[in-house]
Amino acid sequence: MSYLKNEGNVRDPKKPFFIMVGMNPPHSPYRSLDDCMEEDFNLYKDQPLDSLLIRPNADPTMKKAESARYYFASVTGVDRAFGQILDALKELGLDKNTIVVFSSDHGETMCSQGTDDPKNSPYAESMNVPFLVRFPGQIKPRVDDLMLCSPDIMPTLLGLAGLADSIPATVQGRNYAPLFLDAQADVVRPTGALYIQNVDGEKDADGKVQSYFPSARGFKSAKYTLALYIDRKTKQLKKTLLFDDEHDPYQLNNLPLEENAEVVKQLCAEMGKVLKEIDDPWYREGILKDMIPY
Repeated sequence: MSYLKNEGNVRDPKKPFFIMVGMNPPHSPYRSLDDCMEEDFNLYKDQPLDSLLIRPNADPTMKKAESARYYFASVTGVDRAFGQILDALKELGLDKNTIVVFSSDHGETMCSQGTDDPKNSPYAESMNVPFLVRFPGQIKPRVDDLMLCSPDIMPTLLGLAGLADSIPATVQGRNYAPLFLDAQADVVRPTGALYIQNVDGEKDADGKVQSYFPSARGFKSAKYTLALYIDRKTKQLKKTLLFDDEHDPYQLNNLPLEENAEVVKQLCAEMGKVLKEIDDPWYREGILKDMIPY
């Protein structure tokens, strides 16, 4: 806020500015008032858990369920803080000429799918994040099903700022700014987003991790989510997840791969293209090359 208001004359008010605000909450462990403000917690402290964990794939009997009240309190705090930023932009007369983005680095399963892991899974609650953009006079309010992913954010924001020509050639992401400005723009939309899970690999004598093991890769399209997990020793397929997100949005039914061969073939083909493009370890080592055409 002090930077926006230029307290202490820290920026040249005649030049454009960029601010990235990383809010720590909501973030685990969500266990006490150390994780949120009491006034926000009071809004939820007497709420029954089943009124907060309303998704049909959520289990309110899990130990983590007690965290839900603190989680929602943290979200409320973020909502207020973000509103303060928007108010400051308006008060300073900057709201009409400032691109504002609200997003997150990952989701939070919060008792969905029976897992305590908040983010390292291909489930919708983990992979899906908000991505709200406000650019008055340039972007018309709407909802779009563009499969934007993290590497695309920087080049897209540069494009929106009129700096498309300054995007480094080495950037892996794509500039989808034209689609934000015009939903009918002649730009090829991505077919999906890559899912990556890495776990600790080799450790040194002191137990410090020296490498990682590429335990799973997957692909999320507008309709399906596919994830393939491999054995640490053999690097052979050991577990699969396949969901029809269109008809099963809460991913309650893990579909057999053999009964959905054509869908799996298409998703693997798209995944292979991206893994090759980014020179992923699965591509370099030819992992599951009988399934994934690199």
